[in-house]
Amino acid sequence: MNREVWKISLSAFFADLGYQGAIALLPLLLVAALKLPIYVYGIIEALNYGGGALMGLLGGYAADRYGRKRVAVLGNSLISLMSFTALANSPVLSPILFLAGWWSRNFRTPARRAMLAEVTDEAERKRAFGILHALDIGGGVGSVAVMAALLLAGYSFTAAYLITLPFFITSTALLASVRAGERRGGAKPQAPGLKVTALALASALFGFTYYSFGFPILSIFLHTRSDVISIAAYGLYLAVSAVVGLAVGFAKSTGYKTLAFAGYAIAAVASLLFGLGGSLALYLAAAALLGLSIGVVETLEPYIVASISREEEWGVSMGALTAGRSLGLFISNIAMGFLFSVGELYAYLYAFAAALVAALIVLTVVAR
Repeated sequence: MNREVWKISLSAFFADLGYQGAIALLPLLLVAALKLPIYVYGIIEALNYGGGALMGLLGGYAADRYGRKRVAVLGNSLISLMSFTALANSPVLSPILFLAGWWSRNFRTPARRAMLAEVTDEAERKRAFGILHALDIGGGVGSVAVMAALLLAGYSFTAAYLITLPFFITSTALLASVRAGERRGGAKPQAPGLKVTALALASALFGFTYYSFGFPILSIFLHTRSDVISIAAYGLYLAVSAVVGLAVGFAKSTGYKTLAFAGYAIAAVASLLFGLGGSLALYLAAAALLGLSIGVVETLEPYIVASISREEEWGVSMGALTAGRSLGLFISNIAMGFLFSVGELYAYLYAFAAALVAALIVLTVVAR
C-alpha cells in the first residue's frame, strides 16, 4: 500500500480512537447518569443518524463540487465537538454536542472514501478499504479499552469524553497531510446510477440491523448490571470487525454474494441471538457475529460502489451509500427504542427481518 493509503487509514484510526468510546458511553451517560428514558435515547440516536443521512448526501455532493480534501478535513475537524458532550452535563446540550460531532463525521465520510479510491488502482482498492476498516475499527477497540479503564479507575464521564480531544486533533492533521482530493470538479454532480441506488437501499435496510450498538450494550447491562462488561462486549464486536475487514480486503474471491450472505445474512442471525438473550456467552457470540458482518459490509460496500460508478461521481455515490446507511439507522433507532421498551425480542426480530431483505436486494438487483 502507498503512503497516502496509510495516512487516510491512520486518520481513521485516531478518529475512532476518539468517537467509538464516546458512542459506547452515550447510552450510559444519558440513561444512567442523566436519567433519560430508553425511548428518548432511541430518539436521540435516530436524530443522530437521520441528520447524518442528509449530511452524508451534502458531503458527497460538496466533495465532487468543491474538492474532496477540503470537505474531508472540515468535517473531520468538527467531530471534536463530541469531546464536550459530558462537560455540558445537560439532557439538552449534551445530545446536541454529540449530534453535531456525529453529523460532521458523516459529512466527511464520502470525501474520505473517495480520496482512498483516488489514490489506489482497481487491483489494490479492496485491500485498501480492508486496511481502512481494520485501522478504523482498531482505533475503536483501543477507544473502548481506554474508556473501560477510565471507568474502572473511577474517572467521571466528563474526564473520559475530554480525553478524546487529542485523538481528533491528530486525526485531522493526518488527513490534512494526504496528497489527494485537491482537484475541484466544478460541474454539478450527477445523481448516482441504479446499482448504486439499489446498494444504498440495501445498506439502509442493513441499518435496521446495524442499529446503534447502544441497544446491545443496554441488553447486556440489564442482564449483568455491569457497565464494564457491557462496554467490553462492544470491544469484542469491534475487534472481530477489524480482523474480518482486513481478511476480506486481502481475499481474492469476494463480491456480491459475500456481501449478501457473510454480511447482511449473518447480521440477521446476530440480531436473532440478541433477541433470544439469556446467558452472557450467547450475548458475546451475538456481538462477535455482528462484528463479523460489519467487517464484511464496511469493506465491500465502498469497494463495490467505486467499481460500479465513474471516478468523477465517487463523492456523490459514496454520499448515497453513507446516506442510505444513516437513513436506515434513523428509522431503526426510533423503532428499536420503542420496541425495546415493549420487549427486547420484538426489537431484534424487526432487525432480523430487515437484514434478510437487504441480502435479497443485493442478490437480485445489485449483482445483476
